[in-house]
Amino acid sequence: MTATRAARHRVPGRLVAGGASAVLVASVALVVGLYAAGSEPQDVGIGGPGLFVDWLLPFFRLMSTLATVGCAGALLAAVVLLRTDGGPLGLQGRRAIRDASNSAIIWAVAAFGGAIITAAVLTDTRVDLLRLKLDDALGVPEVKALLITGILVVALAIGIRRVQTSSAAALGVLVAIAALVPPALTTYPRNESYVVLAGAALVIHVIAATTWVGGLAGLVRYGRASRQGLPLVLERFSQVALASSIAVLVSGVISAAGRLAAKGGGFDSALDVLTSDAYGGLLLAKTVAFVVLIIAGAFHRRRVISKVNEFTTPFWQLVGGELVVMAIAIGLSVALAQTA
Repeated sequence: MTATRAARHRVPGRLVAGGASAVLVASVALVVGLYAAGSEPQDVGIGGPGLFVDWLLPFFRLMSTLATVGCAGALLAAVVLLRTDGGPLGLQGRRAIRDASNSAIIWAVAAFGGAIITAAVLTDTRVDLLRLKLDDALGVPEVKALLITGILVVALAIGIRRVQTSSAAALGVLVAIAALVPPALTTYPRNESYVVLAGAALVIHVIAATTWVGGLAGLVRYGRASRQGLPLVLERFSQVALASSIAVLVSGVISAAGRLAAKGGGFDSALDVLTSDAYGGLLLAKTVAFVVLIIAGAFHRRRVISKVNEFTTPFWQLVGGELVVMAIAIGLSVALAQTA
């Protein structure tokens, strides 16, 4: 490989630093959320998968979520933010596709690893003995969902690697959306009507939140490359963010109401659970984080887009702050899933 090609495929140091920072912030939020809710894994003594494996479960979920955001952000950049009306991708578009493929590989590893850890935890079996309960493990809905996601994401990583047009990249977006659905559907295993409604809302919530957070990450990664084209890219992202934030808000309210009703035995007790249960406290913290993001997004739309080139540094500082809040929200979301 020539020096030019090597430079082209080298992962920028700022990208690595940004990714590491996101992982660190989200991990801290996850651990704080688990301890605040009293949902941290406990050592139950002899037998079972062990405390270390119990702790791996939320962290595999976190790694999967962050990789999903990275993949979605890169695909969204190639298809929407850097849109070429179905024509050949430009330099930044091809760069986004490579990033999406790399993120999909991490997502697949997290999905398959998460399937193993989930099987061990839910069957109360040590990982090295899991082969003896393979039929039981494969019968767990959460495990099957993660395996389906892993297979879809592997296909995504391979299929988009050499994509050259935005219309072909759009097919990758559809596969990514399909890969998000199975784990979301297994979050609510019971059949009460409010749980079914909450499960359907959660699917929309996950897709919308991934689009929103991933889009902002894509804006940072690819929007900075062209100062002249930044206002157009920002305008496109603003439209996506507005639609996504509305979907996140509405679906989040429905999903949260259903889960609170499930914990309290009905909608009439949902408010009591919200104010007295650890899950309710985490839910309120996550809600505050998303409200901050919505306010920041509204500020962008009204004050920044038309004058972004006049104060570039403050703009990117504000975006960086939004990404920190989003990382916190992601960590709290994983803690919330662990607490439910």
